[in-house]
This record gives sequence, C-alpha cells and structure tokens, in this order.
Amino acid sequence: MNTRPSFLALVLPMILLQMTSVTWGQALMGCGRTKGCFRQPMECMGDNCMAYVTWETLGDGQSRFSLRAQAAGWVAFGLRPEGSTDNGMVPADVYACTNKGELRRSKNGPGFDSFPNPLPQNALDAVTTESAEFSNGVIRCTFTRQPSLDGDDSFYNISGNNQYFILMAFGSSIRPDGDIQGNQHQNRWSTADTRSLQFDFSPPMSSGEALPKAHASLMVIAWVGFASIGITMARFFKPMWPNSKLCGTKVWFTIHRMCMVTCVLCFSAAFVLIFVHRQGFVDTGERTIVVAHAICGIIVTCLGIINPIMAIFRPHPGTPNRPIFNWAHWGVGTTAHLLGLVTVFLGIGYNSTGLLRGIPDYVFFVMIVFIGFHILIWILFEVQRCMTESQGRSNDVALKATGDSTDHLSPDVDSDPPSDDLVPEGPCISQVTEEGSTAKTILLCIYVVGVIIAVAFLVISIAIAG
Repeated sequence: MNTRPSFLALVLPMILLQMTSVTWGQALMGCGRTKGCFRQPMECMGDNCMAYVTWETLGDGQSRFSLRAQAAGWVAFGLRPEGSTDNGMVPADVYACTNKGELRRSKNGPGFDSFPNPLPQNALDAVTTESAEFSNGVIRCTFTRQPSLDGDDSFYNISGNNQYFILMAFGSSIRPDGDIQGNQHQNRWSTADTRSLQFDFSPPMSSGEALPKAHASLMVIAWVGFASIGITMARFFKPMWPNSKLCGTKVWFTIHRMCMVTCVLCFSAAFVLIFVHRQGFVDTGERTIVVAHAICGIIVTCLGIINPIMAIFRPHPGTPNRPIFNWAHWGVGTTAHLLGLVTVFLGIGYNSTGLLRGIPDYVFFVMIVFIGFHILIWILFEVQRCMTESQGRSNDVALKATGDSTDHLSPDVDSDPPSDDLVPEGPCISQVTEEGSTAKTILLCIYVVGVIIAVAFLVISIAIAG
C-alpha cells in the first residue's frame, strides 16, 4: 500500500491559504513597502479591521490618505508632533470623515475644545477629497494632502524627515448637520513611536530591484524548473531504458543528478543574492507575508542542501540503514520541492501582495495552472504504470545478485547507482522494463516542454515587472 502523501494533498492547502489572502482589502496591500499603515487590531486586513488609516506619497509630492472604520458617525486620524510633551490626542492636526460623506479638519488643543469642522477656505486647495461614503455601518474616505500650507502652523509639515505620532479614533456622536459632538470617542489609539509620512517615490524599474529580480528568477528556475524535472525522473523513470547509459550511469540517474545539482547551484546563488540585497534577514516588523517568505526560503535552502549531502554519505546497499536513507532522501526532497513552490507563490503574490513591484496578477494564476499541469502529468504517469503492470510484461530484464550486495543490473554494474533505488513505488510494482516506454517518453516530453514554458514565462514576467 502506498503510504506517501500525494502532491495534491500536500500543496493544495497551501495554495488555498494564499488564495484566501486575495480577498483581503486592497487598501492595505503594500503596507510597509509602498505605503504606511496604522490599523486596529494590528496585522488585520480589510474587512477584518475595526479601523485603519493608510498613507502613501504620490509622484507630485502630495500624500494620499485612506480611512476606514466600523463606525456609525465618524472616523478620524491625527498627527501629533514628535517633540510634543503632552500625551494623548493633543496637540494634533486632525482629519475626520463623517457619515454625511464629508471631510473635516481641526487642530486638537488643550482642553479638547476644538473639534473637526468643515475645511477652511485656505485648506481647500491643500486637501482634496477623492471619495467618501457610509455603507453597512462602515465609513470610508480617501483624500490627498499637500505636504504643508503657508500661513497655517497647525497644518503640520509632513515633508522631509518630519515624523509624527499617528492618532486614530472613531465614534457615533454626530449632530444632524454633520458636526461632531465633542470629545466622545468609542475607541481611540496612538502609535507607540513617531513615523514618517513620506515614502520614497521612484520608478518601478529602479536599479535597486536588480538583485531581488535575479533572486526570484533563480528560485523559479531552481524549484519550478530543475527540481520538478529531477524529482519526476527519480519517481517514474527508474525502470526505463535498462540497456542504455548516459555519462556512465543509468539514464534516469544521470538526468536526476544533473537537474538536482543545477537546482542546488541556482537556489544557493539566489539565497546569497537576497541576503546581500537585504544586508541580513528581513525586519521582523515588516509585513507578515515578507517574514513568512523569508522563513520559508531559509527552510527550503537548508533542506535543499541537506538532501545532496545525505546522498553523498548514503549507506551501502543491503545494509540495515539503507531503507531509512531511501525514505529520508525522498521525504526531505519532496518537502523541499513543495515548500519551494509555496515560497514562490508567496513571492509572486496576488493583487499587489507580491514582493516585487509590478508583478501582474495573472502570474499568480499561471503558477496555479502549472501546479495543475504538474499534478495531471503525475496522475497520467501513475495510470500508465499501473496499466503496464496489469497487462503483464514481455521484456522484463532479470535482476541478479552481485557479490555481497543486493540486486544489481547486468552487465557493468560498478558505475550504476545502487539497485535498491529500484524499490517499488506506488500500488504497482515497477521492475526494470521497456514496456510502455513510448507512452512514458511522450508524456515526459510534454512535461518538460510545459515546465520550460512555465519557467520562461515566469522569468520574463519577473524581468519586465515594473
């Protein structure tokens, strides 16, 4: 009985987890990378948030702010100066969105005697409302703001290195005319430290993305390309071409070894490149997806290096520890491949969650198509193998014992990999045979072409992203 977990059972939950993230609110996509965010509760996304405010720097120097809260009356955010000695919500430059679809501004002062009012005339050109709405108990609004306003010291200058505490509150106390009633908050929060309101605006195709793009491309080539082909050869092609050799060893073993060695070289180079770019590990305070991608990448790299080391020091065929090695080699390799594909998914992302700027959304779906293609071909390989077994064999090649070791192929066994690499896999026992070789070769060609197309598409998409 085959006790190995199927590829689909292992990778599908991980794919579904990533797909679930695409339902999160787009306003929070890019937090910490292209925009600043303050949200409650922390790390919430979209509809899961009680309230949030985001800010980003536009190409013309203005800043765009987006506010959202599950509130009946109003939601506001404020800027409290870095050098202020007071605590709480004063002094502060405050902007409030109401359930009347209005944007109001005020300066909170001592005694809380100032409350958000309609924008004064001199602020109309400095602050522009882009959208404001109240629906299903949720207030949303978006507006742009100039960095500063001449003649208005309460309109805090957010340009340069100026930093402020970010304040946020919401409530339901609002008069029929839209005025907010006093200091009646349902909830209010303040950041523990000051934050900059400026994010560097630069063209997407900046030189700083050369190393991340090289890293991403090499990881795709390693795990989507060479690892997929190498593992497929080891799983399904051990019985093939029994009388042929390539570079002095069995055909499947030579191809498997070449693919996996190239895979190790690619992901090792990619690992070094990203550490050079980041100058160490990512900041644990960054987006969850960034940290998750980094952790998965380190685990994948460790597993990918451990497996060939295990292969170099594998026990001799026929020894008691050889079956343990066979299962360990399979388990570590399969885990590395699956986690490698998941890590690629996290890096590509969807709906601006990707770790590279400008990755089109359809690239995520191309990865899903590739996974489906991979699973389909493996199912066809399994079906073909079982059909061959059920029909019987006309040209099986006999196995014989050689010396003190277990079975080896005849002749010239010295250069072959150990014969216990021919252990049964799956519900159908596979012996060395050429039966069904034409169908398997055709399937292999289709699979290799599909892998090449997928890798080429992903690498080109990464290269031109911007």
